[in-house]
Amino acid sequence: MALRLDHFFILTGTPEPAADLLRKIGMIEGASNTHPGQGSANRRFFCANTTLELLYLHDVAEAENGPGMQLGLAQRLEFDQASPFGLIFRTDTDSAAFPAWAYYPDYLPDGMHFLVGANSADLPEPLCICMPDRLQPPADAAPPENPDWRLTGLRISVPVARPSETLERIAACPEVSVNPGHPHLLELTFNHQQRGRTHDFGPCLQLIIRC
Repeated sequence: MALRLDHFFILTGTPEPAADLLRKIGMIEGASNTHPGQGSANRRFFCANTTLELLYLHDVAEAENGPGMQLGLAQRLEFDQASPFGLIFRTDTDSAAFPAWAYYPDYLPDGMHFLVGANSADLPEPLCICMPDRLQPPADAAPPENPDWRLTGLRISVPVARPSETLERIAACPEVSVNPGHPHLLELTFNHQQRGRTHDFGPCLQLIIRC
């Protein structure tokens, strides 16, 4: 089963300064949206082959008690050792490439669901999610605001010595590498770092971008 990265998110309690930092390195922000029943909203940066999503909570009670409560978004913001990252994949079928449970959010069409990695309760690991294969962008979707930014590598560090089966499975994805036994960090490489630039977003975000 082919597994390919679609987009990813960074959960943050302070989306405004995080978005400002991304704009300062030349990224253009696109449209945002909210997630009914999940208590979350986002700020998004659409690139040539992926989307960088800043995810934040606008309704903590809904996040803790709504249909998306099993995602543990509120707990991930509260727990210092929790991973703030989520990786969202597509497959060539409507099944996941890793152990998973079905999540039927209010904002998907009837009958569609995400498959959430069985490691979702392991807060030190990132959320790993498969999108429905039938859920595709509309034919008249606008082009990405950052067409010259093409993701060529994603490395995620996790402070666990022995990754779960879910995390081991996603490491088979060509675009993704997992670095166990290290503090939380997301390292993104765009365009094979042709410009030779490195941007460290700490301490606002546990993020390094090379472009």
